[in-house]
Amino acid sequence: MSLSVAVRRRLAGFTLDIALEGPADGVTVLFGPSGAGKSATLAVVAGLARAEAARVALGDRVLTDSATGRHVPPERRRIGFVQQQAHLFPHLSVERNLRYGWTRAEGERRIGWDAVVEVLAIGHLLHRLPRALSGGERQRVALGRALLAQPDLLLLDEPVSALDAGLRGEVLAFIAALRARFGLPMLYVTHSAEEARALGDHLVLIDQGRVTGQGTPAAMLPGGVVMGAALGAGRASVGGVEVAIPGLDAPPGTPVRVSW
Repeated sequence: MSLSVAVRRRLAGFTLDIALEGPADGVTVLFGPSGAGKSATLAVVAGLARAEAARVALGDRVLTDSATGRHVPPERRRIGFVQQQAHLFPHLSVERNLRYGWTRAEGERRIGWDAVVEVLAIGHLLHRLPRALSGGERQRVALGRALLAQPDLLLLDEPVSALDAGLRGEVLAFIAALRARFGLPMLYVTHSAEEARALGDHLVLIDQGRVTGQGTPAAMLPGGVVMGAALGAGRASVGGVEVAIPGLDAPPGTPVRVSW
């Protein structure tokens, strides 16, 4: 179901004045510098913040409408929210963290337990505590918990920004797999052009609380690169394709341009 957002909200230094439409089963990326108003927009969509004027609708379901006084409480919006930190319950195992999302679900469970565990490759982690997980594993579990609550929309607020480059690419690949498997609309906040190109179906440029452009990532961010991951000496995975890179002699993390 498509997402419609219009927000006017006073913030420190400027007034947030945003209007956007997101695709029904794709990733809408809010892209811009830190402090541009991206996370503040997500807070209104999630129902965690009020605005002087706002209307948020998911399909034909209106979640916020300041003109009529409608404000659906956050816990009733059927929205999953994953932030920079995973915020897992430290005393609960991975399975029990996931069960927390599963038991909060209302109505039909269209996103299955086994499907989420499979797509996120977390079956071997179920009996571990969060402290025994890597940063990337924690974010994958946070994604799983959000999905198992059966959301109609997934909000992702810079979910990989706290990870190193290798783990960022890993988690981005899992998010892309979620998009392909579940067809769930997502609203993704980032200031990384690489993330926007890797995930976005529709990109909204935001600066100082205003939309300065909208379109496909390819049109809005030309001249990009595709992120890859090393598979061993002389080989890499780029865009899901295994590529031979003979004679490459560079330290880990070095950007390279590859054609095939």
